[in-house]
Amino acid sequence: MSKRPRLRSFLPALLILAGAQTAHAEPAQEAASATRACLAAIIDGAPVADIKGQDVEIRRGKDPQACTVRVTRGDPSAVREAVLGAVTPRKERFALAKSRWDPNAFASRESFCNAPGRRHLMVLISTARPNSPVALMATVLESASRDTRCDVDEGLQAPILR
Repeated sequence: MSKRPRLRSFLPALLILAGAQTAHAEPAQEAASATRACLAAIIDGAPVADIKGQDVEIRRGKDPQACTVRVTRGDPSAVREAVLGAVTPRKERFALAKSRWDPNAFASRESFCNAPGRRHLMVLISTARPNSPVALMATVLESASRDTRCDVDEGLQAPILR
């Protein structure tokens, strides 16, 4: 199977981010494109590097393999809806995890897990309160085993803050 179709799936995201310096895209659109690029990077192995747009940046992690989208402008709820629009239609069938997360300084923190199978994928979305310096952060990652919090309500979870 050719890798060309995969390349086409994240190319528009890169074009929007690259063009953001000259032709300003709406933060929600830019965030959705960046999220699609991160999904393609982690799930399909697409070659996505660190990218900094005007309102959105992508950062790749190596241990574990992760890809984070950071949005610094825009209405947090509109940005969240756009990011969810990039995550939920995928064939991996991402759904909200059973366990909830303490949002701390954010308005909400959510984790979405793919349907059970061979791969163990998650998307963690932290949506800011209005007028925060960061509107949203979304991290796509793949782990060696399925997180039990995807399928079992283990009560309110507290993130480990570094």
